[in-house]
Amino acid sequence: MNDFVIVGSGICGLELGAMLAHDGHRVKVLEKSSHYGGRAFLWEKDGFIVDNGIHLIRFGPKSATAQVFQHLGQDLQFKDLGISYVLDEDGKVKDFPTSPAGFLTTKMMSITERFKTIGLVIKMRRQDPGSLLETSVEDWMMQTGLADGVRRYLIWVTASMQVCPFTDRASMGELILNFQAVLKKGKSAMYPIHGWKPIYDALVSEIEREGEIRLNAKVDSVVVKDGRATGVMVGEELIEAERVVVNLPCQQIFSVIDERNVDPAFVNMCKKQRPTAGVVLDYGLSRKISNDSGLWYMWQPMSFGMFTSNLCPEVAPKGKQLLTWFYPTNIEDMQDLEKARKKSEEMEQALHRLFPELEKAIQWRRVQHLQTVDGAEINVNQHRNKRPGYMVPGISNLYLVGDSLKGPGAGGDVGHESVLQCYEEITGRQA
Repeated sequence: MNDFVIVGSGICGLELGAMLAHDGHRVKVLEKSSHYGGRAFLWEKDGFIVDNGIHLIRFGPKSATAQVFQHLGQDLQFKDLGISYVLDEDGKVKDFPTSPAGFLTTKMMSITERFKTIGLVIKMRRQDPGSLLETSVEDWMMQTGLADGVRRYLIWVTASMQVCPFTDRASMGELILNFQAVLKKGKSAMYPIHGWKPIYDALVSEIEREGEIRLNAKVDSVVVKDGRATGVMVGEELIEAERVVVNLPCQQIFSVIDERNVDPAFVNMCKKQRPTAGVVLDYGLSRKISNDSGLWYMWQPMSFGMFTSNLCPEVAPKGKQLLTWFYPTNIEDMQDLEKARKKSEEMEQALHRLFPELEKAIQWRRVQHLQTVDGAEINVNQHRNKRPGYMVPGISNLYLVGDSLKGPGAGGDVGHESVLQCYEEITGRQA
């Protein structure tokens, strides 16, 4: 008998599974594909180890990911990003401020705007964001009278921090909560010093010490008897467990859970969640074309990226370079093949203008049109108080974990935070 069966081997399922395994539970993870990691899997090509997107860790040693590893008795090391830059709407490259001190020197704002921005940050630090969860960033900027550089700065932050450049629906309350978290913890985004591969290796090793990760094992259904989850079916095989955890975006959980057993209001909440989406471009470069180790931002198209190998040399062969760029879009754009193609072409042309040496250095390129980047867009209709929790109403011993749930933060943070909160729900203990 397994203590836990986890459906899906995304990073959140692996983190939760490793924590439970470390506590002495027998954990079996079932994954339908031929690799673990879910939407955050590592792709290896020609000696490059490529994140499936830009996988920075907000708050570094004070992050939920670091807390998971502290629970495992391990210490994650992180590296600070270098100076960030922006290709502004006037076509000029400028420093992008990532700290209060940066506001005093950035050329993307006038002197008056710089001091106004510092005042706004101070105001956000003290503000109660609860009343603004259903106020859009756009409405708040209009009410506050923001324009020019300050306005562009907030749009860029919304695009990168919340993966939602659509200010007419992005939640201002959530943005303030994220600002407050950065100010409180003193760290913004960092990168694991040796990349993500050692992280995955450690999680898998912890689970497999007494349990199992089975690939190419598609779960057809969660078995429910007398209102209690008792296991899962993989084809005709019954795999029993004391408890079941589903690590799928909430929009997809009813592919394995019979919604007739669940409160219709909860079903509707899950199905209507809107994910983030966008184009991801990865380039394996035959030589270095930049020494920058911070984020790059672009106004047109609204996008951002980084030379990951400048932060973590292990992800590229010696003398070569890895560049990843992300263009957040509406999911409808990624569902339309022609629109998706035009979006990726637009971004690629802009990148070639920004980095003139790029074209001659390309060893390989990968283009992805992703309909789901994060499980939930952090907007006014699905802020943290309007997303599903970690248990399925009406079914005991059935839990959910992942980035479409009610965890705090934005982007991938939601998923990592959900691991800690689901662990507490299951065990009654904090990690």
